[in-house]
Amino acid sequence: MNFTDAQSLLTFGLMMIIVFATPIYKFNNYIKAHTRNEHVKTATEWANQAVAALANSDLNTLPNRKKAVDDLTSRIANNKLAGKFTQAEIESYVEKAIAELNK
Repeated sequence: MNFTDAQSLLTFGLMMIIVFATPIYKFNNYIKAHTRNEHVKTATEWANQAVAALANSDLNTLPNRKKAVDDLTSRIANNKLAGKFTQAEIESYVEKAIAELNK
């Protein structure tokens, strides 16, 4: 391989990187957003299950709400998603599930 062949190969490689960089970047962002949406759907479903498990109790008491939050937090941690949610998000999912159940 002489210098012009190597230069042509390098030019071609750089051109491919430039051409495909934006679509790959956008696809990566799409995958991240889709994954986050799936995590939120899963956490919401688990919150509904945690609240439903306490449905025979009075959900408006602080200990029962705390138990539902603790159950959801534990389930999220057991599924290795703990770093994906803040405590405030977890509490809001439980509050939403309680509001849905009280309708």
